[in-house]
Amino acid sequence: MLPKRLRISKSATDNLKMLKSRTGLTPNLICRMALLLSLEDGPAGGRRVTEELGSEFNAPTLFGEFAFLFDALIRQVHGQLDPKDYTPIIVSHIDNGIERLRKSRSLGDLLHHSGLVPAG
Repeated sequence: MLPKRLRISKSATDNLKMLKSRTGLTPNLICRMALLLSLEDGPAGGRRVTEELGSEFNAPTLFGEFAFLFDALIRQVHGQLDPKDYTPIIVSHIDNGIERLRKSRSLGDLLHHSGLVPAG
C-alpha cells in the first residue's frame, strides 16, 4: 500500500528545483518520471539508503490518478512488501531516477534521458 505522505532526500529536492527551472515541469511529474525510470532497472534502485530531509509530497499529488498503477509496478519489481518498507523504497527509486535525469538541460533532454524519446 502506497504511503499517504513521503519526504524525498535533500539532494533530490535540490535537483528537482533545478530540473523544474530548466524544463518547466512540476516536481511531482519529474518524480513520477524518475520513479518509473528507476523501476525499469529493477529492485536495485530501491535499495539506496537515503535521508528523507527534502520536500514532502502527499500521495494524490505525487501519484495522481495513477496511484494504483504505481503500486502495481512497485509490487511487480519488489514483490509483496511490508507496509513500512514502501516509503524507503519509493524514496530510493525517486532519488535514483532524479540522479539520472539531473543532466537534462531542457524538456527535450529530460525526455531523452528518461528514454521516452530516442536519441537523434
